[in-house]
Amino acid sequence: MDVSTPVDELLSVVIYLTGNAIAWIAYLYVGVRLYSLSRRTRQTPEFLIAACFLLWVLSYLFFDVPYAFVRADALVPAFCSYGSLIALALGNAAFALFIRSVFRPDVRWATWLVAAITVSLVTGVVGSAWAGDWEGVNPLANPWYWLDGFGALAPAAWLGAEGFNHYFKARRRLKLGLCEPMDCNRFALWAIAGTLWVVLEGLLTASDIIYSLTGQWSELLVLCVAMFEAVPVAFIWLIFFPPEFYRRWVEGRGKPAGANLPMVE
Repeated sequence: MDVSTPVDELLSVVIYLTGNAIAWIAYLYVGVRLYSLSRRTRQTPEFLIAACFLLWVLSYLFFDVPYAFVRADALVPAFCSYGSLIALALGNAAFALFIRSVFRPDVRWATWLVAAITVSLVTGVVGSAWAGDWEGVNPLANPWYWLDGFGALAPAAWLGAEGFNHYFKARRRLKLGLCEPMDCNRFALWAIAGTLWVVLEGLLTASDIIYSLTGQWSELLVLCVAMFEAVPVAFIWLIFFPPEFYRRWVEGRGKPAGANLPMVE
């Protein structure tokens, strides 16, 4: 029996929208700055990660804006829910292209991996529509959900693996004075960001399973997911736009003991 009151419903929507706003505002801020950077540098990686973040913002807005006009999930137009799913998939494809362009631009298997991720995303999105799961949030009744999920999880895991691989190599070079502390630190941040996005995908899947079983979102989990999602975005900001105090801290900690060699310009 549903004993929820209008106040309960309003509180639920406020919690949901507040949590999502934390995430999409973070993506919007960093995405716009990255796009501006790409305009100045004319570099593909900056453009791809900016496109990824801004598409994820669009996905959030497609999903959230209808709540300003309707009172229940069932009344949200399908084109809004499906638009959110499409924007999310496009963002994940851009994410995979970004990782390839940064870490493996000339490696054939990376190209095939991006292709596999893209095919998985397209198949998952189309299959979800065919199954009637326009939002792509029903893992128990929609088998295509898992293909879309792979398309989201794989780039995050790939980023984490590349980050750790390059970090350990850079750390060895740093000890020999052959690597700048900031470069080594950036690889560590990539590794942490990728790991956090992997954890985030697990939390999102758990949230979707709870919704499939109960017909209701876990408000606490939704809020935690959105707040957690802003953390890896902050790491990306540090990678591309490190404040001066952060630079000094990293360079101070990263200087090899007893190394007094002059810095190479």
